[in-house]
Amino acid sequence: MSGEQHTIDELLRRYLKLLDEYTHLRQELQGLQAAVFQQLARANFSAERGLRYGMDQYDARMQAQRVLRIQAGDHGPTSFSVELPASQPECEKTPGLEHKSEAAEIDDSRPEESDDDTTPKQPPPGSQDPLRWFGVLVPQPLRAAQSLSIEAVERVLPRLASIEAELLAVEIEVKRARKRRAKAAAAAERSKLEHDSSEARRTRFTETVDAR
Repeated sequence: MSGEQHTIDELLRRYLKLLDEYTHLRQELQGLQAAVFQQLARANFSAERGLRYGMDQYDARMQAQRVLRIQAGDHGPTSFSVELPASQPECEKTPGLEHKSEAAEIDDSRPEESDDDTTPKQPPPGSQDPLRWFGVLVPQPLRAAQSLSIEAVERVLPRLASIEAELLAVEIEVKRARKRRAKAAAAAERSKLEHDSSEARRTRFTETVDAR
């Protein structure tokens, strides 16, 4: 029983450490999000008249710049990490390109293109950077907002998700350890009652023999 109690104490210590780290990460995430909105407000304040940095400026061909990888365990996800996506052919990166190719094959009126023209062109360096959607000379606050967002997505959010999964796993282990402790205590109580009952019967039998 003392062994189970020691296991529970160790699990609770681990839970408190994880909870403390989780709380600090949540505060850091809130600070990063607030800083992102502040930088966006500064960028919009200094932008040219009629220009606003927001969802209206998003490119329709937007692709994910980060990929979430989940490490699964016996009792669900155990860790989360964010990685850069693997390079893909240009036809897979640009939605609708396959339909354009099929339309070109059906349309016989289009002039034949040379082999050099049919070769998929590689995108220019940096074309996948979302900041390019807003032009070449973007303000520094907008770059700062992007850097803060990348830090939150790459470092803080995966760690938060991993700690939350660990907290759930530790809670399950604590419940199991408490059940084992309760079963051990019940078994010890039953053993004690049986021992006391046996001793009482033995005492009564001895008294009866002595009386005779």
